[in-house]
Amino acid sequence: MIERPEYIKKLLPFKDKKLIKIITGVRRCGKSTMFELYREELKRQGVRVK
Repeated sequence: MIERPEYIKKLLPFKDKKLIKIITGVRRCGKSTMFELYREELKRQGVRVK
């Protein structure tokens, strides 16, 4: 996977907010991969992820 630190940095401020996080884009642009990267970052920070 290609790391996308600038996008992760934009998502992290919303980590503890009760907002639904939505990433939009055309098909096959990496939306699911972006959430996987976000999930891995949360794990690194010690957040328990299912």
